[in-house]
Amino acid sequence: MLGGLCWKFVSPGHSGVPDRIIILPGGAVLFVELKAPGKKERLLQQVIQDRMRKLGVTVFSSVNSTEKIDEVIAECVKRTHRKSGDQKGVIS
Repeated sequence: MLGGLCWKFVSPGHSGVPDRIIILPGGAVLFVELKAPGKKERLLQQVIQDRMRKLGVTVFSSVNSTEKIDEVIAECVKRTHRKSGDQKGVIS
């Protein structure tokens, strides 16, 4: 366990935002758009995600398979280790 949080993210009045927010020890924040297998984002979702990326935010798009979930988890592990160097790679 990484010790972070993963919440359903809802932004009333702002359509198109990613539906999950991941907050990791050390302050790393990532957004994830989950989709059913084979599904993609709507145009508005793509526009919002591009806007977020231009601000330096990490956004995972069309997470619609176990392989893509594994990519998100791998990035979370990497960021947790990078931010928590005092743990020397130990995940608690």
